[in-house]
Amino acid sequence: MDEESLKSEIADSWSAEADYYDSLVSHGVQTTEEKKLWIEAFRAVLPVKDRPLDILDVGCGTGAMGLILSEMGHNVTGLDISESMMDIGRKKAQNSSLSMIFQKGDAERPPFSDNTFDCVVNRHLLWTLPNPKEALDNWCRVIRPKGKVLVIDGLWDDGSLSTKLKRETSLTVARIVEKHPHGESKYSDELSMSLPNLKGVPEEKAGEYFSEAGLEDISVKSLLHIRENQKKRLKWYQKLNTSWSYYLISGVKRG
Repeated sequence: MDEESLKSEIADSWSAEADYYDSLVSHGVQTTEEKKLWIEAFRAVLPVKDRPLDILDVGCGTGAMGLILSEMGHNVTGLDISESMMDIGRKKAQNSSLSMIFQKGDAERPPFSDNTFDCVVNRHLLWTLPNPKEALDNWCRVIRPKGKVLVIDGLWDDGSLSTKLKRETSLTVARIVEKHPHGESKYSDELSMSLPNLKGVPEEKAGEYFSEAGLEDISVKSLLHIRENQKKRLKWYQKLNTSWSYYLISGVKRG
């Protein structure tokens, strides 16, 4: 599968979910309580400056994370290959009087000059990238010395028989009762085979990507408390489809 076709299918897949993406508990930030947890998580790891940070939210989608960072007072640019997803984000920004900018582009190859941002952040992106090592190299390129890369991801499937049965049960019920079953892959087999982290990214693998990109002071913080908060809003069968790990990994660019 050539690169253009691959990226086109990824864009089409997420665009098809744009209208209902934020309605899914693990996607949209739906409560003030959950938003506070995200703010606390970001405050603990963002670079410390005496001014608002210049932040690039790669794979920003509908702006779930970027809009929180914008509300925290930072200058946020969102980058995504799906205009449909970003259109939702633009409306949210306008309705909240937030200044987050949305720009179309490839998250693996952000079209910005070297040393442009203080921080690159993304959520639920690393697992769906065909070229994660290239992505990390480019995220490091666009941040300034002593800037940070923040990645929020997790391991969705540990490959065990028990997990397979739980996921299949969850999806079977979802297909019956939901219009848009969460967890059903929209990707073709050919595309899926091109994604090295389709089942999620173990913390150790994320750490390898960070180290290979030359990032220092690498730190991993569990976000399972946010997953527990989200579970309050899940149906019983959705709770079967659980994450094995959920974390925020950060690394600092050499000065």
